[in-house]
Amino acid sequence: METPSALLTASPSRVSAILTRLRGIPGARYWAAAGLVLISLWVRLLLSPYLASGYGYTCFYPGVILSAYWLGGRPGLMAAGLSTVIVYNFMGPKPFSFPTDGRAMVALGFFLVSSLLLIHVLSTIRARLNTLTTKHAQVEALAMGQAELFRDHAQRTTDHLQLISAILQLRAREEADPFVSRVLTNAASRTLVISRTHREFTGGVDRRIPFEAFARKLVEAAAARGGVPSDRVSIAGGARDIPLEQATSLGLVLLEYLNTLKAQRTAVSLAVTLDEDGRDRFLNLAVTEGEGPAPDDIPLFEAITEQLGGRLLITRGAPGGGVRITFPAEVQPAESWNPVAVSVH
Repeated sequence: METPSALLTASPSRVSAILTRLRGIPGARYWAAAGLVLISLWVRLLLSPYLASGYGYTCFYPGVILSAYWLGGRPGLMAAGLSTVIVYNFMGPKPFSFPTDGRAMVALGFFLVSSLLLIHVLSTIRARLNTLTTKHAQVEALAMGQAELFRDHAQRTTDHLQLISAILQLRAREEADPFVSRVLTNAASRTLVISRTHREFTGGVDRRIPFEAFARKLVEAAAARGGVPSDRVSIAGGARDIPLEQATSLGLVLLEYLNTLKAQRTAVSLAVTLDEDGRDRFLNLAVTEGEGPAPDDIPLFEAITEQLGGRLLITRGAPGGGVRITFPAEVQPAESWNPVAVSVH
């Protein structure tokens, strides 16, 4: 336990930490109050050549005040009582005798009354500060919880917008009418821009996450829903991290591929790797046991690859079939708009 002198010389944050520990030790607050009184006695003895006998209580007020403010009302009362005993039994003209003259009684009464008032005022202030601290902590916790919910909701909205953009781009590729295809492409580009703007407001535009840990969580979540067992999926990405937008796209690719493998109802093993070569990165989903899905079963991959500004290669075979996406390491700008001459309603 810290000494009383350490309490006096410590910084406010250090004092707060020490007091928190003292409250958890039975009786520690009273021992600390006694220590403050002994420090007051030491100061009084140092100053005794300069103080008249009528100022016996002067140096004990700080001990009572600090005991009441730091330690509580009851330790403050103990400090006042211990100070009274020390003054009249050890520092009076006749040790171990209680003075009965009027001057001594007035000094005693003034010290006791003023100490009680100080203890009452400081205890009230301390109780209100504790109440304010508790309420502030509750409000802060509520605000942090609401902020976390908002960030989670905003992140989900951003991811959904990115997925909608990919679906619109896919529909644009499949549309035979050039006019409608152009409208859908513009809509996909605008939706992706809105998604990126939304991500900027959530503070995630520059956020990067480790790919290997992210992919492992996705595989475990898919396995928990009846997908490919996680022990049949190996993941290797080293310490590489990727921008949050790219992580969303690659996460969609991985989940879509796992769902497609699940639909085949055949036992497969999958190797997921993320490699890097200069400015390009490569996501490989290789089936090491069993047979991968046909390219026509995963059309969304083309749209997601376009979002990444990359190239897609899908092979089928047993083993060795899979998906390879080559994409730039940096997030690519959204496709420029090509406005149409008329509006579609």
